[in-house]
Amino acid sequence: RGFDESVSGYVLGVTVPVTLGSIGDGVITTDINGNVVLLNNIAESLTGWKNDEACGKPMTEVFNIINEFTRVPCENPVEKVLATGNIIELANHTSLISRDSTEYIIEDSAAPIKDKDNRIIGVVLVFRDSTEKKKLSLTSIRNQKLESLAVLAGGIAHDFNNLLSGIFGYIELAKSSMEMKKYDLAQNSLLKTLDVFDRTKNLTQQLLTFSKGGNPKREQKNITEIIRNSAEFALSGSKHIPVYSIDDDLWLCSCDENQISQCIDNIIINSKQAMPMGGEIKIKGKNTVIPPEHYDKTAAEGNYIEITIEDTGIGIPAEIVNNIFDPFFTTKETGHGLGLATVHSIIKHHDGWINVYSKPGKGTEIKIYLPASIKKEIKRVIVNDEGKQNISGQILIMDDEDFIIDILENMLGIIGYKTVAASDGDEAVKIIAESYKNGNRFAACILDLTIPNGKGGLEAAGEIRKISEDIVIIASSGYSDDPVISNPVKHGFSASLRKPFKIEELSNLLKENIGKN
Repeated sequence: RGFDESVSGYVLGVTVPVTLGSIGDGVITTDINGNVVLLNNIAESLTGWKNDEACGKPMTEVFNIINEFTRVPCENPVEKVLATGNIIELANHTSLISRDSTEYIIEDSAAPIKDKDNRIIGVVLVFRDSTEKKKLSLTSIRNQKLESLAVLAGGIAHDFNNLLSGIFGYIELAKSSMEMKKYDLAQNSLLKTLDVFDRTKNLTQQLLTFSKGGNPKREQKNITEIIRNSAEFALSGSKHIPVYSIDDDLWLCSCDENQISQCIDNIIINSKQAMPMGGEIKIKGKNTVIPPEHYDKTAAEGNYIEITIEDTGIGIPAEIVNNIFDPFFTTKETGHGLGLATVHSIIKHHDGWINVYSKPGKGTEIKIYLPASIKKEIKRVIVNDEGKQNISGQILIMDDEDFIIDILENMLGIIGYKTVAASDGDEAVKIIAESYKNGNRFAACILDLTIPNGKGGLEAAGEIRKISEDIVIIASSGYSDDPVISNPVKHGFSASLRKPFKIEELSNLLKENIGKN
């Protein structure tokens, strides 16, 4: 018989429970006013209400649901069905709070009950306990992540061991050469140590960028130079030939030069590995206005630089092309799988995106889109010897690591500065205050941002600025994601220095900042 008002009570109260009592889902039915008419056995168990007690009570009193994470009460599904006349499903992360406060993660749907004239006379709600299912799913995901981390850790350990072997090996050769007074051989070994150092720094930077986001330290740059320099470096000593097609009027880009170089380097290395017999790698650059429909739909309208890197290698199978930017995905027998994941992270943090086109056996084309900066390039002024800055004076070094202080003291000594060291922010501020009180000035301060159990560089810089507004303060850190490193001026610093660094980087940074205030 159909559900009409004259028999609905009989059908819902006598015939239906026989069937509902034997199924594994919870079922609650209500009348047109949203009051409970019936609970089956599973619904009684999950809500904590007996059918006789629940009948006639408002649905919200018996069926208490909240968001699993926000703990905010969820919308009453019965009211929504009665208002719309449609079948609905509960949102994800819905928790049912039973009468005894036991919490269940549930999945459910609600549908209107209609009579023979298609009039809504009530609502039926069907739900199930998915708590254990979710626990199993989370356990499976956790296990997969642990397995992925094991692969990642193994790859990184392999690469670092090789790099450390190179560094220590060349240092040992340099030491032995010095003892044998073969100074040219010693110098050559140390130069090779610096080459391995660059590769080690690159891997460390990939890890930091991947793990922390790697906020870019942006400056207005001519990206043509970055593309060419990165490509030449990545292809040096190989059988591969870069073929350039870069517009002469390519717009400038506000970017982190080191990070974009890393992107180009990683992509070209992948292209090189896809072409073991050598060949041409086409590298293009042009200006474009976004967005045509086939570009990233999340892109903001505006001017962009399009960088294309195209190879004629083995290509990428269609079933894995969407996985190449996943952090733990790699098709290589050795390696850590971070290269392209790092590229994706860097481009994303530059407000750009990447498109990949590939056909097995024909090659791969990767397109990078970066927002353009339509400003004139800032030309650096090169001064002659007569106008050269006099690099002398004292620099305050603040770091909690003795070996870093030792390295900085020696580097700055070679550049031409005397140094005073501090182990934390309090000591640094005290030294600056006493110095200015006695009429002495420091040429600059280099402050480490992170001091365990002590005052760090950011807080110290604020206090030092109160002593001298125009003193050059340089932030130093090994964390690439620190906002101070990305935008030092905003946080009261003159510039920033990422660890590890070479003496050339330190020297150039000091020349650019000391004396300009």
